[in-house]
Amino acid sequence: MSEKKPEKKPYFKSILDFYFAPKPRSVLTIFFLIIYGFFVIYYIDNIFLALRYVGYIVFGTTVLQDTSHLLWGVSFVLSLILPFSISLYSIFLLYEVWTEPGWSKYAKSIVTTLFIVGGLFIISIMDDAARAVARQPALTSFIEDANLTGRI
Repeated sequence: MSEKKPEKKPYFKSILDFYFAPKPRSVLTIFFLIIYGFFVIYYIDNIFLALRYVGYIVFGTTVLQDTSHLLWGVSFVLSLILPFSISLYSIFLLYEVWTEPGWSKYAKSIVTTLFIVGGLFIISIMDDAARAVARQPALTSFIEDANLTGRI
């Protein structure tokens, strides 16, 4: 006789079950999901701005640009992408930490706390860095063409 293997749930279904489980910890997980979900929605515009900048570089004329333009451009794109990426990955990382069977609850709590504080710190720093990099003379033409002078 063949035994039935337990049916494996899809990954996103497992994440939703983790966040919305009928347990007291769900108050904290839902709060975490709301905060980082808001960051994901807030910083999704940065992804489109980064893609717009890459398109501006690819389709524009960069033949006579110097190396500083390249370095400031890479810094600009990274500082735009990192807050969104960290926010999105935070949602998945919390699930991964708390479903890890080999860790104690104390270790999971410490890792979660460090991740929340570190994530918010990096998001804040990268948001300020994007504004600082956008003020550089190498990016002036893109900032003016994209009509971002009021935001920066």
